[in-house]
Amino acid sequence: MAKKAVEHTFTGQTVTYTSYDATKTMLGDLILQKTGPLATDKFAGPFPITLARPMEASTAIASQYPHVIPWSDTIDWIFMAELSTAGATRRVIKYEYNKLTQSMAWSGFILLTLPTATAHTIRGLRVVPHLYTTGTVAVSDVDVTGTGTAWQTARYAAGARIGFGTTDPTVVATWYYITTINSNTSITLQGSAPTFSAGTDFVIEELRVYVSTTNATTANGGLFVAKGINADDFAAAGTTVAAATTTDNLKAVYWLADASTVLNIQAGGLTISDTYSDTSHYMYVINADTTTTMRIYKYDGRAALSGLSSGKSTSAFLLRTGQQSVTGTISQTNAGRIATTSHGPGAGVSCLYTVTTTRILRIIEAGITDANTTYVTDAMSEIPTGSANTFAINSAISSIEYTSLIDRFVVTTGASQRNYVTKYDTSSVAFDHVMFSDNKQLNHTLSDDGLTPFPTTTSAGFSVWVEGGRGYFARTGTTSIINQLYVVPIGAQWDYALTTNNRLITPELSTVGASRFYRVYVNSERNLGSDNLGLPPEPFRVYYRTSGIVDDSGAWTLLSSVGDLSSITAVDSIQFMIEFRIFGTTAIPARIYGLTFIYEDDATDSHYQPSVGNSSIADKQFAWRFSSAFGDTVPPLRVRLYDAVNNNLLVDDTSDSPTGTWEKSIDDGENWIAYDTDDRANSTTYIRYTPASLGNDIKVRALLTQN
Repeated sequence: MAKKAVEHTFTGQTVTYTSYDATKTMLGDLILQKTGPLATDKFAGPFPITLARPMEASTAIASQYPHVIPWSDTIDWIFMAELSTAGATRRVIKYEYNKLTQSMAWSGFILLTLPTATAHTIRGLRVVPHLYTTGTVAVSDVDVTGTGTAWQTARYAAGARIGFGTTDPTVVATWYYITTINSNTSITLQGSAPTFSAGTDFVIEELRVYVSTTNATTANGGLFVAKGINADDFAAAGTTVAAATTTDNLKAVYWLADASTVLNIQAGGLTISDTYSDTSHYMYVINADTTTTMRIYKYDGRAALSGLSSGKSTSAFLLRTGQQSVTGTISQTNAGRIATTSHGPGAGVSCLYTVTTTRILRIIEAGITDANTTYVTDAMSEIPTGSANTFAINSAISSIEYTSLIDRFVVTTGASQRNYVTKYDTSSVAFDHVMFSDNKQLNHTLSDDGLTPFPTTTSAGFSVWVEGGRGYFARTGTTSIINQLYVVPIGAQWDYALTTNNRLITPELSTVGASRFYRVYVNSERNLGSDNLGLPPEPFRVYYRTSGIVDDSGAWTLLSSVGDLSSITAVDSIQFMIEFRIFGTTAIPARIYGLTFIYEDDATDSHYQPSVGNSSIADKQFAWRFSSAFGDTVPPLRVRLYDAVNNNLLVDDTSDSPTGTWEKSIDDGENWIAYDTDDRANSTTYIRYTPASLGNDIKVRALLTQN
């Protein structure tokens, strides 16, 4: 029996798991196969952590509260709110994240001139994209004439951008900027455009930037919206957006007031409904009337604004609830998310989830009604993963985010505490996962090159948005040492890989002729960074299957960490699957370079060599030299004699239950003694086998293996 190896390195063809192909490496949506000039550049696994540094951009702006828009299959837009000292103007920055290359590019910022020119602090940020493609257009110079269009009715604003010849914004070659929307069928452009004949497709893309603020002059806070924003406004030098005055739907910042004298003055974040149209989009601002009594204000962000005066209108305000007391201190750090979960008491119901320092609160969206004082439906207490005897209770919960990919909530906490990922459960159970730590590592550009960046809290909390399983974590600090943005593949966590298919799967590996399986060895990165400062990635686990490979019907079996497969019946092929842990101390994903599977095939055992000199055709004896030691007692051996012409099995005998005669020589075949299981004595040790009976005139192939 000869030991053989089949090796797979992650350098070949790949397909996504949804296009399963047993001849190729299969990758989940958050799993990739990387390449590069070095051997260590060629690996597979969850995408590496990406790091951006807002305080080290060409215009340094401390930033928080990421809100992400998946603009295309390749690009995510990340928007963040200015974190620096309160002011009459507030900046919103934009990054572009490339999901294929895991690269981050700083686009720039816009400067919002708020209608109340006093010191604002942003408490919540949302950016909503609106696309309009209904009808067709004709274009001549700066004039756009629509057929079947209703631009004013749909409440689009001047300042939006328009592209021609397509309804898909991701393929627009040249964008033009709208100066005026004259009517439902007439637009004036900022600059001349080529001539397009009637019947041309088009797309208008407008961004609405919503911020909730508190203010040093208390009644000057509330909800504000910047209309008519386009992606190109986020420029390195910045684009100033003026405060609105008396006209709606201009490129300007509007105050969506709840009353002449604003009462929504202690905003605790900003939450938007998942569904919206051109004429309606519900917004919810939690107000901390006191530290432990809340009230919810509801607005329609797409309402037509009448009665505008100095950019202020109450037309968008719909209602406010009554006060309700809660346990813990109400958070004012972007703390709210509308979600329809597939688990827990809120399963299948649109609910607003928010937090206090000690609780997660659930509020049924339909229950947010005027003057209602019992809208908080239930609450989940903070119980750390593994119990309060494993990790101390933080009592510092700050924000909550929902990821539909794994149907869980991301819960951020205080400056030096652990963060959580958990289901919503009110039955006094512990949070599912704990992640990140405070190891004081600094990830700015002056840090040692031997570091591998990861989201350590570094005495500052996180705000977070999750999109498509990618967690965008912004650390809330005002210096280049602390203020960073990380992209982490949290949707690749192994607990949820079964439902998300975020797994790494090898092609079918051939083991034709295998008579015994041994084990699999996985070659992975042990340390990322220098010897002194590097860190080990998070662990991974390995599964195998030997059936249902071609059609992906076979069940997977988890292997132990030693990769032992010796108890498995050998077959002609095998396949391996790897899952990854992300929720850990560092969240650094593992990198897999390759794997090697060891098995034995139907050939003479590698410890023995056939011996012609000590074999005898006349006496029907078959001999082998004992060529390499086992290092222990010799295991039971097996002899099979085949008809070499038709491959029919003639004799099948074992050393521990023999029917024929087993012998041994330790003097080069001069003398033969009874067979024993002692290990190799010297280079002249042989064994010999004589079958009990064997026909004459047969060409025989003799095979010696372990039993």
